Amino acid sequence: MSAGAVVQKIAKPQLRGLYDKKTKFHLVFSVVLSIGVGLAYKYGIGEPRKKAYAEFYKHYDAEKDFERMRKLGLFSSCPVDD
Repeated sequence: MSAGAVVQKIAKPQLRGLYDKKTKFHLVFSVVLSIGVGLAYKYGIGEPRKKAYAEFYKHYDAEKDFERMRKLGLFSSCPVDD
């Protein structure tokens, strides 16, 4: 360094209100993130699952399924008919 160079001090960081500022930021971030993940789960997993269940039960015949299982001998209280 030369003798004529001016040395500047580094500005001090502002610490007053830093905790409140960071807490507010993280609170908002976590709320937005949780809402986003909730919506992604609802529309990415929940709605397709609900649609698949509705499609399955639209064509499901409980009596036919019962007869199939009875003929296989899965029920001890029902006789097996051939």
